[in-house]
Amino acid sequence: MTDMIPRPVRLPALAVLGMALLAARPALAESQHLTLTPANTTVLLHADSVVGAMEGQFARVSGTLDYDLSRQTCHVDLTMDATSVHMDTIVERKAAKSGNMLDSDRFPTTRYVGDCSPRVVKGQVLSRMVGRLTMRGQTHPMTFDTQMVFTGNTLTMLDSTGTFDGRQWGMSTMLHTVKPRMRTETRITLPATPAAHG
Repeated sequence: MTDMIPRPVRLPALAVLGMALLAARPALAESQHLTLTPANTTVLLHADSVVGAMEGQFARVSGTLDYDLSRQTCHVDLTMDATSVHMDTIVERKAAKSGNMLDSDRFPTTRYVGDCSPRVVKGQVLSRMVGRLTMRGQTHPMTFDTQMVFTGNTLTMLDSTGTFDGRQWGMSTMLHTVKPRMRTETRITLPATPAAHG
């Protein structure tokens, strides 16, 4: 009698463990995790002024990207060091960091947290990232149009472009010398190797 008791207890436990291990394998193969650094993430800022276009880039960025291949969804948490924004000229750089624009002395970081998912537009599969941008101490919704580039089944690049009205975050038009609508582009490059899988 005592020999029969452990057997039904052991078998279900092993079966549950085996199923758990099998279930875990596809999840690992279908997800990618990437730590965002300046080596794999480029964040550009474009503004138009009366003297011409102002093109900037954040030299220091950090964060994470998680991508689910089976759902084709992603989650991005990206922080930009506003003190590191670089413009073509010293005058533009000072203007970008000033209290009228990024106000990097008071607000040294800008952060975007968002989720991307596919959608069908006129028969084409497109993606967009919906999230919230925190800049100058204020947080407001912001949506990016997102292009996903694949090598086989591996996501190798995520290119997101969005426009926003800087006045919503308290930016000044500097007596209408800078147009309120600005454009930002974020390009994340993932390695096309098994190391990209997490």
